[in-house]
Amino acid sequence: MNAAEVITEIEQAGGKIWIEGDRLKFRDTPARLAPLIREHKAALLALLKEEQAGQRSTSPVSVAPEPDMAPQSAPATVSCGQCVRFQPGTTKMGIGTCLATVTGQPPAGRSGDYRAAFPMAPRRCPEYAGSAS
Repeated sequence: MNAAEVITEIEQAGGKIWIEGDRLKFRDTPARLAPLIREHKAALLALLKEEQAGQRSTSPVSVAPEPDMAPQSAPATVSCGQCVRFQPGTTKMGIGTCLATVTGQPPAGRSGDYRAAFPMAPRRCPEYAGSAS
């Protein structure tokens, strides 16, 4: 996957990627794309600088779903405790970690979602991976 395809993936997932000065910024990006962002950081910076300057010459690659893929729906309203990626913690309040992200915090679903992985906290999670049971 090249830098243009990474940008397209982020945008199709409802995320946003931009530059501020010489820094790469992104929001609402699926956790599965974090390694690709790190891998292509220099190319992403160059491509976004060109785009910002209005000089982008190549159009982003369109990614169509394969015929055997199930249609993607909006994120489900779930709790962290329902997800197989939830790792229970040892704290009194039951705060755990989300294995879908590098930071351990749940992916951003919508404004107002809890910023910690509580087992019973309702959230709209774009990385929800079903129940372990």
